[in-house]
Amino acid sequence: MEAILYSYMQGLLEKYEELKIPNKFSLQEVDNLLKKKYMAIELDKMEFEDLKGDVHVQYNKITKCYAIQNEEVLNSLYSAKEKVDHFIMIEFLRKQNFNNDDSDSKRQEMSLEVNQGKRINVILESENQYISGFTLQGRSNKLLNELVVFKGIDSDKCNLENQEFLYYIQALLESGYIKL
Repeated sequence: MEAILYSYMQGLLEKYEELKIPNKFSLQEVDNLLKKKYMAIELDKMEFEDLKGDVHVQYNKITKCYAIQNEEVLNSLYSAKEKVDHFIMIEFLRKQNFNNDDSDSKRQEMSLEVNQGKRINVILESENQYISGFTLQGRSNKLLNELVVFKGIDSDKCNLENQEFLYYIQALLESGYIKL
């Protein structure tokens, strides 16, 4: 079995090498792709000030922020399970007769939209012309995998012994860059 898996992975490595996609997409390329492919709208970084307290975010390195709110685009981004999860949340909130009286209603409204699947926020961090990190607010494995591809990987890490590269190959498969 191990030999079969190794052969399969070698085939994936060859397909990756044939792709000739950049190991890392530039911020400008990602900006264009998010706006064209996902109809993302660029937002001001100040709308995400609450991320200053997030230990997984380097707020000072945030360079671009986006919201995806187009219903057709969102529908294409969500798996069947993710859509069921959103329906469950909507029904839960409806039954709770959720009232939005918080003093920070804009931030709370954004959070509700994300939890109900009506919005996805993408926050990109950068130290140079490439993505160094990202935050995805909203659950879409499809978009998560695409962002992993956009972030890319250093060419010296592209070998089957590297866990980071295996995760990257998986993202390429899941997002449709590598076809079997």
